[in-house]
Amino acid sequence: MAEEKQAKKVYTLEEIKFNEANKVMAILACIPLIGLILFLVEKDDKFVRYMGAQFAILGVATMVLAVIPVIGWLLAGPVMWVLIIVGMVKASKGERFDVPMVSEWALKLMGAV
Repeated sequence: MAEEKQAKKVYTLEEIKFNEANKVMAILACIPLIGLILFLVEKDDKFVRYMGAQFAILGVATMVLAVIPVIGWLLAGPVMWVLIIVGMVKASKGERFDVPMVSEWALKLMGAV
């Protein structure tokens, strides 16, 4: 028998639309650990999954950079907090926030999981 290969779903930014009913979840998804949990649990709302994936990746990247003494402590932490706050404010207004250099990885992660 021939094996069937399952194609990965490819998401685009145009598909990701804000859902007013899940506003609180979208705001909470901006917190990296909660974002990871919501990314894995939420199956229907692409906006929540996208925000969760972005901030989960951001949290991992920040932890990796935190190992570097000066750069990690003085730069990565404050930048992460600013991005979290901006993401929460944008999500509360119903706007999508694309974290620079992370949004494409988030789309790929959404397609893989």
